[in-house]
Amino acid sequence: MPPKFDPRDKSRTSGGKTHSLVAKHTAPPRDQGGWMAITREFLESPAYRTLSVNGRKALDRLIIEHIAHGRLENGRLIVTHDQFYTYGVTAENTADALDELEFKRLITMDKGRAGNGTPYATTYTLTFDGTHEGAAASNGWRAVTMEDAKRWSETIRKQRAEARAAASTKKSPLRNSEVAPLRKPVVPKLSQAG
Repeated sequence: MPPKFDPRDKSRTSGGKTHSLVAKHTAPPRDQGGWMAITREFLESPAYRTLSVNGRKALDRLIIEHIAHGRLENGRLIVTHDQFYTYGVTAENTADALDELEFKRLITMDKGRAGNGTPYATTYTLTFDGTHEGAAASNGWRAVTMEDAKRWSETIRKQRAEARAAASTKKSPLRNSEVAPLRKPVVPKLSQAG
């Protein structure tokens, strides 16, 4: 004869899983180097759903960097182009992916500079988590609509790519790559002695 079911008994055998067992298996991991909660609202947002492959990979790499710093350096995150490339972002499309993330308000960038003077790196802020200064998440991605995402893919992406291309052609080289000869070469003419 099978055991009689008692609705007050919450053991695993007759009443299902207990709350503590469910909590044990659904709690965030403690031993995997950190974690970050991503909400359902964020995952269903037009800003996230319409990301390109490179945009998604760039965002993932920024999240990894954020987690690596214990989620305490948002706003001072530094990821190099080599790190984006190593993670899988196509080298030629890194700037495009970052522009997409900024347009869809998933990140903000404080663009760095290199070359003459004091170089400093570009710093990134994820808008869906608090900053290093203690400010709450700005959540700018909530304002992005499907129409905005469509505008990005149809016109704005091309405009930004053209602006980047124009900016890169305006740069003057640091030095002239042609080296002037030190002296005029003197090549004696051979006399045709016969």
